Amino acid sequence: MRLIQPTNISLSVSIAAFNILWRGHGVLRTSPRLARFGAVFVGAYLITTLSEFLWLVATGPKFTGFESPTSDPARPETVDPLVEELRALRPSELREETLELAKEMKTFEAGSDREFVNTLAGVKPLAASSEVDRDEALDRQSAELFEHDLRTWRTYREMFYGRARTFRDELRKRLGIRNLNNEPRIPALDQAQLTGAKPIAQAADYLAGLARRLK
Repeated sequence: MRLIQPTNISLSVSIAAFNILWRGHGVLRTSPRLARFGAVFVGAYLITTLSEFLWLVATGPKFTGFESPTSDPARPETVDPLVEELRALRPSELREETLELAKEMKTFEAGSDREFVNTLAGVKPLAASSEVDRDEALDRQSAELFEHDLRTWRTYREMFYGRARTFRDELRKRLGIRNLNNEPRIPALDQAQLTGAKPIAQAADYLAGLARRLK
């Protein structure tokens, strides 16, 4: 397709040049050479462009008007098995499953908090150390706390984030919640951000609250 435009111009120039060398065409024979060249060039360009357009219309892809610009018919969309599983649950079963997930999330956060406290308790007192030793101990403590937060975030994202969002979406659908702007912002559910004192417990409480509204 990139060669179509250069080909049109080259062909038109060639036809116009041959017209001049061949003493010109009929009505243009008495015209100056430059005028004959320009007229034949434009005419040849329009004819070849129209021919290519008709050829593309006849041989190009056919469109029905219902194609999606992002759809790939060779790659069908896959549905999360958990979504299908939750759709098949009765309200009482979905409520129990959600409450169990909320309990698991709170248990995980409580265990992570205990690990955090143990990490702080395991740091040796810094009062009797030199300034260099205190700086090194603070660096080690900061690195340990950062690693702890990173492990907690990774584990939450792998074990709970996807499941919690799927449960939340199904619960909202069952409850007929359409205006999401009226729903509270839960960073742990919206973007897997663990901000605040108890971010996972906040997400768990929201899920449990939705589940208890099921009838």
